[in-house]
Amino acid sequence: MNSRHKPFRIVGAYAAQPDAVAERRSYLEAVLSLPGVDGLEISWGAPGWDEDFPILADLFERGAGQGQHVLTLIGAAASAAVKDPTVGLASTDAVGRARAVELVAAAHRAVAGFIERGQSVLAIEVHAFPSLPAAGAGEGGRALEGSLREIASWDWGGTALVVEHCDARPTAGPWQKGLLPLDVEIAAVTAAAAEATTPLGMAVNWGRSAIEERDATAPERHARHLRSAGLLRGVMFSGATGRDGAYGPAWSDVHPPLREQVGESVMERGHVAATLDAAGPDLLYEGVKVAVRPRQAGTADRIALIRGTLDALDAARST
Repeated sequence: MNSRHKPFRIVGAYAAQPDAVAERRSYLEAVLSLPGVDGLEISWGAPGWDEDFPILADLFERGAGQGQHVLTLIGAAASAAVKDPTVGLASTDAVGRARAVELVAAAHRAVAGFIERGQSVLAIEVHAFPSLPAAGAGEGGRALEGSLREIASWDWGGTALVVEHCDARPTAGPWQKGLLPLDVEIAAVTAAAAEATTPLGMAVNWGRSAIEERDATAPERHARHLRSAGLLRGVMFSGATGRDGAYGPAWSDVHPPLREQVGESVMERGHVAATLDAAGPDLLYEGVKVAVRPRQAGTADRIALIRGTLDALDAARST
């Protein structure tokens, strides 16, 4: 697929980073040196952030050059919701929603620090926590709209505000994140964007869309739907497993790479190409986020998994 616009290419390197803190800097340097990689998806404020931030700060200050990064609040928001299930931008509890907005405000302040270190923050990804029963999705959508209106009124200095869709909570059966249905999120983002001065849109996480429908073609449909709504800004390729294996139970949110690299993954090169085609030519960013098994794997193996998924994006872009 040829496009008139080349999205920024990012890697969610945190998903495959070594457990040993001492090994992380060299690993991140290797990720950033991969051909075509513009920057990182950075899990700001997540558990372990106090360990990761000094490494990133030193990396950026000591010659890594200007990067084009995305801050994701998925880890921070999920952790907050586990501690208190009322906390989230889509919370129907006023106190819980206010706490979630304050979390985003802290990230807003952090953006300035990245810019001071010579880095560009393309977007900040937020999420429609907490998990609400299907019957409460409409009220949750209205709460999300209110949160987005407030957040989008702040001066983000060109950084886009992006709602990353996660698997929606079904009326029955298991879920992983269990957040709002896509159409409810679309309505909330569209309404908030109508009066916002901050660029406001949405992103597809390939794995979570596949998990939602237990279907490897779901991400393509979600991308096309968001494109039709004029909201699609990013696509992250993080796989899903269709059967139990080294990555855990089937349809867990565990970020496997391509099927050619891990047999239980349902993400194939054809799915990558179809999703990018559905997304169209106007993405702000695209990227990969894959995890490694066993967790004790060496840096070369970690980089090989990332490179393999990046190769699938390159192949799709070249046809």
